Amino acid sequence: MTRRENPMSFGTGALASAVGGIVLGGIVAFGLNTAMAENSIPEVAQPPADQALLGQVEYGAR
Repeated sequence: MTRRENPMSFGTGALASAVGGIVLGGIVAFGLNTAMAENSIPEVAQPPADQALLGQVEYGAR
């Protein structure tokens, strides 16, 4: 039997595939993290001070 000359053996191909998968996975993880990041504070309607719960504490009918 003669052995074929192959410039990329099994080990080299597996290593290249693993490195490519790690790099691609890192890019996808970074992209998803950036897309899902909450980087703004939502606007909340503020009631007037005289109608706020702590501005006019209600203890019930006394």
